[in-house]
Amino acid sequence: MELDERTRISVAAYDAHASEYQSALRLKRPVADVRRFADMAERDTLVLDAGCGPASDLRLLRDAGVHPVGVDLALGALREARMLLPRHPLVQAPIQDLPFKPRSFGGLWLSGAFTNLPRGQWRSVFASLLELLDEGPVYLSCYRGTRDLAEIEDPILGRLHISEAAEQEVEALFASHGLTEVSVEIRPDPILDRRRPWVVALGRFSR
Repeated sequence: MELDERTRISVAAYDAHASEYQSALRLKRPVADVRRFADMAERDTLVLDAGCGPASDLRLLRDAGVHPVGVDLALGALREARMLLPRHPLVQAPIQDLPFKPRSFGGLWLSGAFTNLPRGQWRSVFASLLELLDEGPVYLSCYRGTRDLAEIEDPILGRLHISEAAEQEVEALFASHGLTEVSVEIRPDPILDRRRPWVVALGRFSR
């Protein structure tokens, strides 16, 4: 699956501002969500953090008792992640084409992972990521709305193109792939608060 040029622009922004982005989010991570996710997973299981960025969530997941593998396309973000977690497994790859065998993981963490993808790719990419999952929890967060790679000016990252989804769309995405125990909530953005709401979903995938 070829990368949209607008996605490439956003990846470049994360490359250029990875350190500032990590600093801005350092004390604003989804600690309660990580605990709920880890409680649904088998202890010490491998979980995939797709779109891990500079790895703030990776550390939380590790501390919660699972073994996360981080994947991101932005090399600058992975460099920050490597400084934070020098011995941790990190992979540079697009989430549309990951180098893992089917059913390799016991959990899937997608915090903002679809934000810079065209909306038309969400369903197929989600399905391909579930192929990498044996069974276990699935977490997904995204901007709330209807925009499709719309240009915005982020206060930290500069020019980005973002996609959004309504809570009903996220719930339908989970339901169409057979996830159970699904919860969907609206949350404020960790940086911009209620000016930019997020949809946060958690469910369980079984075969």
